[in-house]
Amino acid sequence: MKRNKRKSLLEPLRQNVVKRLSNTDARARRKLLLGLIIFIGLFLLYSFFSGTYGFVRIAKLHVQKHRLAEQNHYLLVRLVDAELTAKRLRNDMTYIEYIARTKHFFSKPGEVIYRFKQ
Repeated sequence: MKRNKRKSLLEPLRQNVVKRLSNTDARARRKLLLGLIIFIGLFLLYSFFSGTYGFVRIAKLHVQKHRLAEQNHYLLVRLVDAELTAKRLRNDMTYIEYIARTKHFFSKPGEVIYRFKQ
């Protein structure tokens, strides 16, 4: 069985362009090819450096990820230190006395506190 092939509306135009290109001289074809290569190159360059998946955006996200990892580490260290301090404040009377004497300048009866300027 033969199938009836439908020709698109653009088929005559496509054939006409192909005929014209085959009939033109080599210089015009080279210019057209060079223009096409430059256009594709510029498009690839633009898409490489801009947009959602561009090189610049990926580099910024990498820097932001590194900064957030450092901040996370810093906050984790502070959390562990705060938990240790809270545990010592609940259980260690000598630590409570140390804090009262150094930060709040409390003294036992009969003691004199001297403060030195540095």
